[in-house]
Amino acid sequence: MFEIGRNLLERLFLNRLGERDLNLHTPNPHTVHYTELPSVPPGEPLALEWNLYRRLVGTLLNAGHQGRWVLLKDEELLGIFDTQAEALATGYQRFLRQPFLVHQIQERDRLLRAGWQRLCPH
Repeated sequence: MFEIGRNLLERLFLNRLGERDLNLHTPNPHTVHYTELPSVPPGEPLALEWNLYRRLVGTLLNAGHQGRWVLLKDEELLGIFDTQAEALATGYQRFLRQPFLVHQIQERDRLLRAGWQRLCPH
């Protein structure tokens, strides 16, 4: 289930915020500010959870939750945790075999890169 969320984020960031669109004058050009996180179209895996996170992240940051982890299912915030392991354990306990989203609350999210490199034959 964690892999579903990772794949979703990789597709979002690579498809919608390609490297050409990055502001290279940011503190880290391989991140995106929470106000610029892309939305997910309805029907995509974890779309409800991701779009809920996008709406809540500013409030969560203002409340001092930077660096903590959220557990989201459908359009419900189910908890804020100190570690990813705690959030995942709770999610697996409550939603075995169902998708849920665990994400770290951050002002800037890292861009994830996907791909592969071909080794050159010698």
